[in-house]
Amino acid sequence: MIHTFYARNYGCLVDTEASLTPLHAFIGPNDSGKSTLLHGMRTLVQLAGSHFQQDKGRWRPFEPYLLMTYPSSQPPRKPHDILLECGVDGGWFAIEMGPRGLQERAGERRISDMSAGHDRSNVPRLWETRSVLWRSKRPSEQQILTQLRQVRLVRFDPDALRAPSGLIPETQPVGFLDDRGHGLAGIYFAIRNRNDDAFSRIVDDVRRHFPTIKGLRVKVVTSSEVVLEVELVNGARVEAARLSEGLLYYLAFAALRYMDPVSLLLVEEPENGLHPARIAEVMRILRAIVEESGTQVLMATHSPLVVNELKPDEVSVVTRTAEEGTRVKRIKDTPDFEERSKVYALGELWIAYANGEDEAPLLEAPSLDPRHSRR
Repeated sequence: MIHTFYARNYGCLVDTEASLTPLHAFIGPNDSGKSTLLHGMRTLVQLAGSHFQQDKGRWRPFEPYLLMTYPSSQPPRKPHDILLECGVDGGWFAIEMGPRGLQERAGERRISDMSAGHDRSNVPRLWETRSVLWRSKRPSEQQILTQLRQVRLVRFDPDALRAPSGLIPETQPVGFLDDRGHGLAGIYFAIRNRNDDAFSRIVDDVRRHFPTIKGLRVKVVTSSEVVLEVELVNGARVEAARLSEGLLYYLAFAALRYMDPVSLLLVEEPENGLHPARIAEVMRILRAIVEESGTQVLMATHSPLVVNELKPDEVSVVTRTAEEGTRVKRIKDTPDFEERSKVYALGELWIAYANGEDEAPLLEAPSLDPRHSRR
């Protein structure tokens, strides 16, 4: 599990550190760096596990933020002076991008050194290199790398969830084809064939939360493609193209619980498209993923309803200034938290004191009356 994450010169993360729990949420205003934190951790884990695919000469599916313009008030930085580092059980792992290319370190010893391998007149785009990271066989380093074996990031899009998808061979892991959720129908086909009890549990949950639905089907439309379809209690059948966004989002989160596990699951705005009552259920699903598979789940959210489902040490407030870049602080470490938490639920506390721009009222210990924090 990642206990701490540190980034230097990665997008808006100029000099940023975050302490993490097995289930953790980043809250804060738009453009504060919440998504960049998730993308930084995805880049780090992908490099640790060498999980890449070649697509027309480019590494997929990530693009690290290697270019950034810094305020004139900050001292100049070396080109490619980028560092991503995390603390895990038994040690730490770091990726540093400098003039000589990529350096990968675990514990106290550098275990890889990779050159950028193309025209030095341009800023190296690391994901386009064709080098392969060397894997250490030292037990202590393997213990570290095992905790960073694979990552999945999701930011679901209803059109992607509706789309027909191919079948997943028995020899391949079950998972989405991209961040937006392409392949959902094929995932449900695989869940039904590999774990009929899991498919039945999902259907039972769907019936309970969506009373007009009688059943869930995976309809074969060609010899190699399937789509989702639901049957209503009145006997009518609704194809994926006409399914509500809320139902599609719920089905996507429900499927996550039965996919091949990863060490790190990153979720952008889990509240999107969901009825408030379904948000609590999705949070229960995400907590179950943590408890059942040991996957660490980190999310970026704007929803106080998401925050209400979490504990104080599971929430961090993210702010950003032109002078310092992104900063991360546990909500329980904000001024007068104990007193404030007696008045507000966790999500209400945040929304009452956030001014929509920089969360200053929450971080600067204003009066307990949120009206006094407004200007």
